[in-house]
Amino acid sequence: MYTKMRIVTSMQNYSDKIAKAKELIRQADRVIIGIGAGLSAAGGLCYGDPALGLKWYPEYHGMGLKTIGQIMGNYWDLRQCKAESYWGFWGQHIWHMRYEAEATAPYLDLHRIVSEKDYFICTTNVDSQVEKAGFDLARIFAPQGNYGYFQCSEPCSNDLYDNQDMIHTMLRNMPNPFDIRAEDIPLCPRCERPLIPNLRSDQRFVEKPHLLLAPEYEDFVMQGQNENTLFLELGVGYNTPVIIRFPFETLTNHFANAHLIRINNSDGDVPKEIASKSICIQEDLAKALHDLI
Repeated sequence: MYTKMRIVTSMQNYSDKIAKAKELIRQADRVIIGIGAGLSAAGGLCYGDPALGLKWYPEYHGMGLKTIGQIMGNYWDLRQCKAESYWGFWGQHIWHMRYEAEATAPYLDLHRIVSEKDYFICTTNVDSQVEKAGFDLARIFAPQGNYGYFQCSEPCSNDLYDNQDMIHTMLRNMPNPFDIRAEDIPLCPRCERPLIPNLRSDQRFVEKPHLLLAPEYEDFVMQGQNENTLFLELGVGYNTPVIIRFPFETLTNHFANAHLIRINNSDGDVPKEIASKSICIQEDLAKALHDLI
């Protein structure tokens, strides 16, 4: 077990850290990439940014809901909202995040950095930025869901439903900035219960389709235990650390030739036991990735 002591790695000079990180990437036989919300935020898709909230949702801003995170909290559970208002927000949000937003610079820079390496990605993000940046779909493990799909709200099956046409219909017919029409509320084609976004929010989450790549991801990781394996962690904090952050630390410790590069604008610490095998760059992610090219 780790001690409770966590430290920021001792090499303090930013340029030295970038140079060392470049060398570790060059030398790596395989790169295991963990992507959290911080990477999308670095590209401008930040749920805590009042400027983005005002740009996309000025009417909600006038209600005192200044950020996407605040609006989302107000309309999180369909069971506690008027359905037309629930979808008034979620229809717009899914459109902005999944369909309108193009691949952002940090993801494109990451693709340039690792595209020639043997890589696999694990991401807790649901915005398809990894896919949009051109990464191989067969090498993306995304267990938390995807904005591009709906599921039954009381799952009668493991089916997921592509939602692009439904989203377009909702938004095209909105009678006001806050609501969709009752007739545009999406319903399950099997049981006619309401559909909801396919996101890991509670025990109703339909996860089976997202776990299909879990064996491939786990095999890829374990095959690296005797190689020069690099764990490249980007924008991962403590929201769901059991998916990326803690496993990356444990595996870096257990694999003899493994190293960890942790880049985030906060939480840039590692357990003392792996400090000598780690580089922590507590810096703007967009800048750091651009400098790694």
